[in-house]
Amino acid sequence: MIKTIKAFALHWPSLSVGFTFFSLSLLFGSWLGRLPQVQAALQLTEGQLGLALLGLPLGALCIMPFASWLSARLSGGQAVLYSSLFLYALFPLPTFAHGPYGLFAGLFAIGLANGYMNIAMNAAAAAVERAYQMTIMSICHGMFSLGAMVGAGTSGLIATSGLSLSHHLILVALLLVGLQLWLKPVIMRLPKHESKGSALALPPKALLGLAFIGFCIMIGEGAIADWGAIFLHKEAGASTAFASLGYAGFSLSMAVGRFAGDSIRLKLGSTRPIALGSLMGAAGIALTIISAHPVIGILGFTIVGLGFSTVVPLVFSAAANTEGIDVSNGIAAVASAGTIGFLIAPPLIGMISEAWGLSYGMGFVALLALSAAVVPFTRGRRAVSS
Repeated sequence: MIKTIKAFALHWPSLSVGFTFFSLSLLFGSWLGRLPQVQAALQLTEGQLGLALLGLPLGALCIMPFASWLSARLSGGQAVLYSSLFLYALFPLPTFAHGPYGLFAGLFAIGLANGYMNIAMNAAAAAVERAYQMTIMSICHGMFSLGAMVGAGTSGLIATSGLSLSHHLILVALLLVGLQLWLKPVIMRLPKHESKGSALALPPKALLGLAFIGFCIMIGEGAIADWGAIFLHKEAGASTAFASLGYAGFSLSMAVGRFAGDSIRLKLGSTRPIALGSLMGAAGIALTIISAHPVIGILGFTIVGLGFSTVVPLVFSAAANTEGIDVSNGIAAVASAGTIGFLIAPPLIGMISEAWGLSYGMGFVALLALSAAVVPFTRGRRAVSS
């Protein structure tokens, strides 16, 4: 593991892609850590918040049919740089909302940039792996988790200082713009995969198992992100500042697991880590629900992060390397399934929570994780083992 991380840290193309993953999640972690305050300030119910949060995945889904057209006209580096700068510029928008419709609109705009940036940076990571014969996908996703941990971990502290969320996100966005421009010479030389199809893709038969796993686990990741802090605040009695540590713990363990993920993939393949990780995630959610205690809840979310940590990177890598499937189409098929999961999750969990409570909403996520654990040992095994 140390050898893999060292090779990544000394390789500027890999590091620039990893930083892009980090920057995206740093912004989201900063936002999600203060989501309970947003809900309170706008006086939204769980159902209203769930529908407003729908804006982000809906925006991401809307941009996907055009992502292939954009990719054909941009180099790999241009796609990464332009999509990230566009996202940084838009990210503070939701903080100026005065109600659920304004929140939805701001998140929809962010989703447009995020949807393309997600495809661009994952394609860049796969391109670097092939061009330089390196294994970096899991480490890049580890950088994503590390950024989320830093964002969520600091957002609670910043909230106690009295700095408004809008000023908070503007400052973070400006910092990231400066760092991304500093890395521009490296980013613009990144290799590129030639895409042969649409970035919004129904999964072919060979990728159905992978797409289903991605659907279930990415719903879980989105649920912890959107509802984790709110669950700890409302169901476990944590303060808003302390509740932000739930997503920070989740992201920390995700980062640890993902930095080790490439070594795990080389030694164990994909089947066992995906199944065991999904089971661990379900167990962590169950612990959080049963305990209804802030500290144990944070521990439970940390266990979920460790379990889920390697699943999505393994799914993306397997999709990108499935024989007979174009790399961009493979990634797009899995990304589309995950995006649909994100699309369904906020309103569905919000409605379940408004009707029966957040514990039932989280329980639904645990059932999906259990379902994902079964797939590697059934018909999806061939694709998972690619």
